[in-house]
Amino acid sequence: MTSLAEIERHIADRHLLKHPFYTAWSRGELPIETLRSYAGQYYHFEANFPRYVAAAYARLLRSRDRRVLLENLIDEEGRAPTHPEMWVDFARGIGARWPARTPPTPFAPTARLLETYERLTLGPRASPAGALGALYAYERQFPEVAREKSRGLRAHYGISARPAHEFFRVHTTADVEHARAEREILRRELAGGGAAPAAALAGVDQTLAAWWRFLDGFGIAP
Repeated sequence: MTSLAEIERHIADRHLLKHPFYTAWSRGELPIETLRSYAGQYYHFEANFPRYVAAAYARLLRSRDRRVLLENLIDEEGRAPTHPEMWVDFARGIGARWPARTPPTPFAPTARLLETYERLTLGPRASPAGALGALYAYERQFPEVAREKSRGLRAHYGISARPAHEFFRVHTTADVEHARAEREILRRELAGGGAAPAAALAGVDQTLAAWWRFLDGFGIAP
């Protein structure tokens, strides 16, 4: 039966910082135009992430578990500036420009990433464990990813203005707590047995695969 340790191994095996795109970011090898393109594509996920959290919230039966995701949702868009707004500040900080409320058209890998989250959290066959797996696969590793992105921007791209880093600063701390709390909910879901363990691992694996395909879309070779 799937355990939390197995879920952690799967996340470690496909950690986003192992992808060539983020490796190149860490080394300052990405062209700035690629970073700007990435910012426009990633915005689609960030703008929709509160919906995925809300969908997972609605599937949980225990009120103490729902409160955890409610706090997450409030962090995402319950106060100004919202996390999507912080992302736009980052995009502007690296010179990305798109009309207000009209982000660039999603690339095919971006659309597939969104479709994966839609299916796992909002779809008719979505389950609490699968939705939690999708959220956890992302938030478990994002504090480390956010910290490294910010470091790379300062070290290699000369981007030091605070607004360009605020999204990463917030997630370096906030997602530590989000992931810890989601892990405890996952523990309870897995303990219930039935279809939950398989659904949780499927949510993790499908999400990780979608993220890697999303990053593959920027054409950075190993």
